Amino acid sequence: MTGATGFIGAHFVERALAEGHDVVGLYRTDGAKHRAVIERLRSHGASLRHGDILNPESFADTLKGADCVCHFAAAFRESGADDAYFQRMNVEGTSNVARAAAAAGIKRFVHCGTAGIYGQRVAGTISESTPIRPWNSYERSKLAADKRVREIASDAGMEFVILRPTAVYGPRDERLLKLFRSVQKGRFPLFGAGDGRRHMIYVTDLADAFLRACTAPKAGNQELIIAGPKAVPLREMLQTIAHAANRPVFGPRLPLKPMLALAAVVEDTCKMLKIHPPIYRRRMDFYLNDAAFDSRRAQAVLGWQPKVDLAEGFAATLSALRQERQGTAVTVAQALVFLTLISILAPDL
Repeated sequence: MTGATGFIGAHFVERALAEGHDVVGLYRTDGAKHRAVIERLRSHGASLRHGDILNPESFADTLKGADCVCHFAAAFRESGADDAYFQRMNVEGTSNVARAAAAAGIKRFVHCGTAGIYGQRVAGTISESTPIRPWNSYERSKLAADKRVREIASDAGMEFVILRPTAVYGPRDERLLKLFRSVQKGRFPLFGAGDGRRHMIYVTDLADAFLRACTAPKAGNQELIIAGPKAVPLREMLQTIAHAANRPVFGPRLPLKPMLALAAVVEDTCKMLKIHPPIYRRRMDFYLNDAAFDSRRAQAVLGWQPKVDLAEGFAATLSALRQERQGTAVTVAQALVFLTLISILAPDL
């Protein structure tokens, strides 16, 4: 698998190991933030290798003897990234991994796509037959990567499975970290009525779907939406987080239209000044998105079902954040004690 130290990838490794599978994980970054993840996964029995999906020679040998390849590594809405960056990472990188898998005789290639390709505001309920309407560089690159996977797998006679998850959340997720921390403090602003539907999926439910996609007999050459138990309005989602955080309110409620106008002015001004805008149009999409998804096909094909509802998932996510913060506080306190002892015992140093 690729992306072994990422948010979804690391949870998948843990799930696969718990089920008795042998896992060889590829990771690109081994900085301080990732070293703890690497050590934890290795302690559980994972075999992790350093490699880069843009350099096939760095990982080709890791595919030998594998039955299935799961591809998670991707660029995800990085700030300031242009179309070329997403094309390189998500399309060319995916192509490299798929070709290497085909060359190694891999039986099945499981690719992590995204449900976002169906559009950000869609009436009714989205299924696999809904027209595709990607709305940004990331979505377009993931759609192009799906196409490459189908082509390469078809040419090689290799089975593929493309899973398209909705918004993923859970412990160790950094993407929604600011949202959870702001709600914990009762400071997250809701611009507008908050009627737009959010359909999220807890990360362990997603990891389970991917593991089943590796072996389910009916999953070959399928493209499946993976969604949580139900979609809820943004307002209700924020209220559920606040309740899990023991907060009476998630934050202030403010009008949307003035904020949309302000975001446009700030973005255009900062573009002329060649500086990064603190707020911009796409950032306000959070308040405009409205989509619900049907994952019944995935449930039937994979024999899978989402188990974690929002109340349980948000509570677990907030609990993990608290534990992480306490661990950081202990580490800082230990450092201060150590420095104090040094100053007492060796004042001349």
